[in-house]
Amino acid sequence: MDLARLTESELAALRAQLGLTTEVTGRSPIKPRQLNDLRLLPTKDDPRPTFFMSAETPRTGEDFSKTSQYPRLLWHTNGEEITVTDAREHTARVAEGYLTVAPANAVAPDPMEAMRAALEALSPEDRALMIDAQNQDRMTALRSKLSALAPEDLEALLAGVDSPPAKRKRSA
Repeated sequence: MDLARLTESELAALRAQLGLTTEVTGRSPIKPRQLNDLRLLPTKDDPRPTFFMSAETPRTGEDFSKTSQYPRLLWHTNGEEITVTDAREHTARVAEGYLTVAPANAVAPDPMEAMRAALEALSPEDRALMIDAQNQDRMTALRSKLSALAPEDLEALLAGVDSPPAKRKRSA
C-alpha cells in the first residue's frame, strides 16, 4: 500500500484507526501523564523530560511539592536578622515587630561575632576549658588524618616537620 497516494482526510482516518491521536512529525509524542504530573521519572518504556531545578537529578522519586516554610528568616526594623523554626515562634516574633521582608538596613549576623559573644559570656575558667577542649579536638582530628596515611607518606610528611624552618638571610 502506497501511503503517498492517500489524501489528508484518508491519512487522518488511518491515524484514528491506528490510535495515533497526536501529530507525529519526527518528535516523541507527549503522553497525557507527562502533562499532568511533571514529577514522574522517566522509565525505559516511557521516556519523558524531567523538570528539576538543579543539575543533580534525584532518583528516589520523592515528592518535592511538599515543602515547609520553616526555618525562615525574619527581620527587625533595626536590621537585626533572626531565624524562626515554627509557626508559633513566627507569630510571636511578628507580634513583637519583626518583618517577613528584609528592610533596606538589614545586616546579616556575623558568626564570628556571635561566637565571640558566647565566649565572653563564659567565666574565665570555662573559657580556658573550652579552649583546651578545642585544642584536644584539633589534635584528635589531626591524629585520625595521620593514621589514614600510608607509612611512606607519613615518613615524607614528618621529615619536613621535624626540622625547624631555615632562616633566610636578607639580601642587601
